[in-house]
Amino acid sequence: MTYFFKFIYSFLKYTFILINLAMFLGCSSDSVSEEESVTYFDVTIKVEGLGRVTPETGVFLKNSLILFKATPLDGYYFDHWLGFDNQVESYKHEFLLTRNLILTAVFLPIPELSDEVLVFDPKNIDPNPVFMIENGGKSAYLNTKKGERLRTWDFDLNLGNDLKLMPDGSIIGIFKPENVSFSFGGYGGILRKYNPEGALVWEYEVNNKTELMHHDFDVLPNGNILILVWEKFSEDKALNLGFSGSGPIYLEKLIELNTESQTIVWEWRSADHLIQDFEQSSSNFGSVTQHPEKIDLNYHENENGDLMHANGLYYDPKRDVIFVSVNFYSEVWVIPHQFDTIKSKTELGDLVFRFGNPNAYGGSGDRLFFNNHHPSLVSLDPESIDNFLIYMNGYKNEQSKVYEFLLPSVFDSNPLNWISPEIIWSYTDPDLFFGKISGAYRLPNGNTLICEGDFGYWEVTHSGKIVWKFDGGTTFWRGYVYPNFIL
Repeated sequence: MTYFFKFIYSFLKYTFILINLAMFLGCSSDSVSEEESVTYFDVTIKVEGLGRVTPETGVFLKNSLILFKATPLDGYYFDHWLGFDNQVESYKHEFLLTRNLILTAVFLPIPELSDEVLVFDPKNIDPNPVFMIENGGKSAYLNTKKGERLRTWDFDLNLGNDLKLMPDGSIIGIFKPENVSFSFGGYGGILRKYNPEGALVWEYEVNNKTELMHHDFDVLPNGNILILVWEKFSEDKALNLGFSGSGPIYLEKLIELNTESQTIVWEWRSADHLIQDFEQSSSNFGSVTQHPEKIDLNYHENENGDLMHANGLYYDPKRDVIFVSVNFYSEVWVIPHQFDTIKSKTELGDLVFRFGNPNAYGGSGDRLFFNNHHPSLVSLDPESIDNFLIYMNGYKNEQSKVYEFLLPSVFDSNPLNWISPEIIWSYTDPDLFFGKISGAYRLPNGNTLICEGDFGYWEVTHSGKIVWKFDGGTTFWRGYVYPNFIL
């Protein structure tokens, strides 16, 4: 009897276990099948502003790869999507559908633009206003990308080209005096500083029978200012230097001005670093091709004697060198700054690098520049050597081009080893050309601001997309951007 009850108990126990197991398995099976039965998801499309989205609201197959596309209507532009896992700013976005989705396409109104603005891409432009410098005019102004004039600076003298805003709101620029003994395009003569309220703080003049300030200057980290100066040599002095032409000549000179003492604390003269193979009796006679570090006096023979016509300079504090754009040689000279004036007159002051036109010294390689303006450095990292940016006017083919170069970290001490630096970016366009003035400037967002001297300004992305064009109706020297400038 006992065994019978034990048997019955065991039978019922294991039957109960089996029933529960079957129920569990049945429930699990029902759960999986229910989940697997979900093969479609809802997609809900909402729109803020004026625009349309494809595809529209609907039901879509699970795991579909859907391409959503937002198209603005007139007067609006697409800004961003809401509803994806992260905010998406591209107007097209592919999404793998694994859940119900509620999307909002946000369209914003295009702001009112002035008539000068021909292209305006609010999604891709750099937001900072542009400091526009009239070429040889009496005004400069700060304009938004919409064409709104934020501020105008008016002067009693014509600009001698470059003008810079300083961090404290003051302004420094080169101006044309009323009388000069000689002049060429881009001449100045007077360097002035105005305080933020527009009052004259100081001025310094280089304007006499043998010297004339011109074109460009750069403010050094210590507050001193580098200035370009034409230095005149009479016909007799020119012949003694080995000049193969006739008449006086005008060569380049750099001076460093201490603005507090109003004194010149350093200078470099191209006349000290010449070579020529025309006049054997001159001390600078030699083989041009064997000495790229020297400047061939007779490379360019301009009838008016303006042989070099440098038009821009830029100081590199990391190397302690000065990049000089030399227009009539169609190249860039790199000048050492670490030596004092006396040593700079010696071979220590010879060029430490040059590029753009190997024809200027009988070198090998392709000529890249046919006139050039606005040398500048593109800061990549505080610890690295910066890239080099320049506007190539392109008079040969009537096609201007902006180049960005990767410079060598160290300039080769043997000039015969010099080769053109690597081009890492360039931009041109069939409509981009002016044979004079002009420039290029790298913007904080990575775009490049181009000043086409007889037109106005372009802004292009790294991929070459034009995102802003401004037709200023006059000629412009350059354009700068000052992100931290406060009106």
